[in-house]
Amino acid sequence: MKRIYSLILAGLCIVSFSCNDVLELDLLTDPNNPTPETADLESLYNSVQLEFSQFLAAPQFFTMQLSRQRAMTAGAIYAQAFSPNNFDNTWNQAYRDLIPDADAVIALATPNGQFIHTGSAKIMKAYTLMALVDLFGPVPNLDASERGIDNLSPPAKPGDVVYAEAEALLNEAIAELASNTAAAPAANIMFSTAEEWITAANTLLLRSAVNRRDMGAFNAIISGGDFIDNSGEDWEFEYGPNRANPDSRHPFYVDSWEAADGDYQSNWLMWAMSEEKGLIDPRIRGYFYRQVATVPLDNLNRFDCIFSVLPEPEFTPQWYLDCDEDMPYCVGSLSQGYYGRDHGNGNGIPPDGDIRAVYGVYPGGGKFDNNTFSGTQNLGTDGALGAGIHPILPSFMIDFMRAEMAAVSGDTESARQFLLTGVQASIDKVLNFIVDRDPASVAEVVATDINGNQLFGRDFLPSLDDIDAYIAVVAERFDNSSDPMEVIAKEFLIATYGNGLEGFNIIRRTGRPSNLQPAIQGPGVAGTLIRSALYPAVNVNLNETASQKDQQQQVFWDTQSADLGPCFN
Repeated sequence: MKRIYSLILAGLCIVSFSCNDVLELDLLTDPNNPTPETADLESLYNSVQLEFSQFLAAPQFFTMQLSRQRAMTAGAIYAQAFSPNNFDNTWNQAYRDLIPDADAVIALATPNGQFIHTGSAKIMKAYTLMALVDLFGPVPNLDASERGIDNLSPPAKPGDVVYAEAEALLNEAIAELASNTAAAPAANIMFSTAEEWITAANTLLLRSAVNRRDMGAFNAIISGGDFIDNSGEDWEFEYGPNRANPDSRHPFYVDSWEAADGDYQSNWLMWAMSEEKGLIDPRIRGYFYRQVATVPLDNLNRFDCIFSVLPEPEFTPQWYLDCDEDMPYCVGSLSQGYYGRDHGNGNGIPPDGDIRAVYGVYPGGGKFDNNTFSGTQNLGTDGALGAGIHPILPSFMIDFMRAEMAAVSGDTESARQFLLTGVQASIDKVLNFIVDRDPASVAEVVATDINGNQLFGRDFLPSLDDIDAYIAVVAERFDNSSDPMEVIAKEFLIATYGNGLEGFNIIRRTGRPSNLQPAIQGPGVAGTLIRSALYPAVNVNLNETASQKDQQQQVFWDTQSADLGPCFN
């Protein structure tokens, strides 16, 4: 994986291309289909890479809330929580920006045999199409041949058809990359060689096989051996620390470390990592930064718990306790300072910005939680300065997918092995990220006792014994469970923090884990879990063939029951 922290050059290239596009193109030229005379290949390729990152980020608002990776504050009732306008940006990033520009890259690079350009553009396009299906269900494919003034309202295709077309793109890309003899793109934000992109393409085919439960295709790719299976091959998008002109930082950092209070974190996830197993998840100080050591109860106005003034356990709703007798209510952990919001609490915002847990160093480039308990609204001067990642397909995710597919096939021994390998790899990823991206917080002197002995940030990193203890508990839970998928899904959901789409997918794909925090308004009021996003307003309003869909409509690979049960609602 090639790490690039500075996206300034790439950003300037995009600006340069955009300016040329506006100032120099003939008015009769379609800017979405540039020709060699009207576009610079390298500038356009840079644009595709950054448009890809913007597409990756756009659905997080929706998918992280539904997967309990952050608090669902969009609304208390599923039917009213999200509107078609919420998805306009996702749709535009794909159909207005990335797909046309990827097709333009392919058109420009193909005559010269620049197959790293064409192959990687096809891979990014294929991922985008699959993700659109995962989000919406039937969607237009919109190949270059399908666009133009004669087809202003392309019809949606069934999800399995779009998946098949995306897989065909991936196979084309693999063949082109294998034959490449041309130079690599000048700026590579993800991968720099044809071999790396081939590995990524195979891994995306593997992901498709998992969603479709195609054991034959899955095993064929595993047998071939060329897929992401170590952290050095992780497919991730790198953000940089630049604050302006352009702002290259991770959206999580901009959310929590500038001047705003930031998103509410998920009480359920913070509880699952701090209290549920009876020991601390080794990754939690990387995921979240706490502003307080314990949640203070001295100001009644700070809380909006729905059923009580303060977060008192005796007011925990019964439907929470029906899902888990230890289910958190109103806070993730009072004693450990993990303060966020419950699932579906979309009430007003009290003056609680100074006690909220916020995005940490992983994956958003914030600050490692080293017990400094400082305020976070410091105009972007803390921690890793936003130099985070979007974890697209890291190797640990593949371990979990192998565990899942082994469980599906009844191979419990292999499922256990890959589960524990995935947990270990996820922990290693996060801890290495902390040390690498935020060394100042690790080395920071955070306290001095009366004898002059100093306590450093590194003293709050988990020890090898801590990690071994956590993995042992996961193994014990797996061994004692009558449902191996229950444990696999829980650990997968925790590990994929920062990639809400994969978290949302595992819930729909498996109907687990079964002790998710239900919506705070309870059964019969909140409704049932959304299974796919509403079509965006820009599609329904402007496409003559489009009509709005039911958000309970399941995507083609979601074969679980229409009602997953009260703990998913």
